Amino acid sequence: MKYRTLPVVTALAVSLFTGCSKSSRDVQIDSAVYGASTNFADVSFRVRDLLHSGSGFDVHPSFLQTDPMVGYNKELVIVYEVKGQRHIFTAAEGDTVSSAILSGAAR
Repeated sequence: MKYRTLPVVTALAVSLFTGCSKSSRDVQIDSAVYGASTNFADVSFRVRDLLHSGSGFDVHPSFLQTDPMVGYNKELVIVYEVKGQRHIFTAAEGDTVSSAILSGAAR
């Protein structure tokens, strides 16, 4: 099988079209859950969307669009891959998460 590399202009156009920076493409979200105790909500799709659409987000029910334990402090647990290596990242409510933060934690 023969592989081709994309010209720089095409690669730039693809990244602009998708709205992804290099670091957000390097981070692949496998799963994400948000909650406390035994009540967790699957927020995988939301976390993927938030990471690919901007510079990051705060761990908060309003950003994650769910509150599985109203009145309790919750945690976000993300299982992700960087360069084929799987990692787990945990963030408390009020923390900030971004592709750059996930990439840095993977080092």
